[in-house]
Amino acid sequence: MHNYCDIDMVVRMADLRSGAEVTVSEAARAAALSPARVRALVNAGRVPSRKVGNQHLVDVNALLAMPRRPGRPMSPRTAWALLLLADDQRPEWVAPGDVYRVERHLDRLASDPAPELLLQALVRNRATRHAYGAQEPDGLRRDDQLVLSGLSDSRAGISAGADVEAYVQDDDIRGVVRRHLLVAASDARANVWLHSAPFVPPSSLRLQVAADLAEHGGPRERQRARDIIRAAVEGRR
Repeated sequence: MHNYCDIDMVVRMADLRSGAEVTVSEAARAAALSPARVRALVNAGRVPSRKVGNQHLVDVNALLAMPRRPGRPMSPRTAWALLLLADDQRPEWVAPGDVYRVERHLDRLASDPAPELLLQALVRNRATRHAYGAQEPDGLRRDDQLVLSGLSDSRAGISAGADVEAYVQDDDIRGVVRRHLLVAASDARANVWLHSAPFVPPSSLRLQVAADLAEHGGPRERQRARDIIRAAVEGRR
């Protein structure tokens, strides 16, 4: 529990109640996050802020209200092992002794009341998420270098309209951005989300889709992510 009354704490309880804007470093201390993570949330448009001079002032109440789960995320390799094992696929890089440990996380997902938040925390290192704006996003759906997932996967059960979400190899993302004339955008203004990773499965996995949906943060996306997770881990309670 954070002690906001500590004399060394720049963000005071009165500031939090009043909804005062604070600096990135102050917001990071209040939320027990790194300044880099707060800046990433600001740049993605997920936390309200405004720029004054050379620094951002952050709505600290909005930051503290964001659903988060504590705990250290898995490494990229272990995260993908979890996603693959949930679809009964055994990745060659996972040692037999590690399978048990990964499967215990599947058990945790089966018993957790908010598994979408736990999954989001566990596998956030699976890829790097990029938000873009595109005038003609339909062409992305036909690009052979992309694997559709998240909002663009039929299992999401969400009519994404002009939105596109997909995975792409790290080495290919620059070419995809140039080819489709993508422009970096805040999360709130984007209609294309690309997840770049050194490993991309040939088709999206159930928990991969669920994690993507959970990251959008809306109640509809989180509920659908929860449904997909529960179907994937059914019987593990």
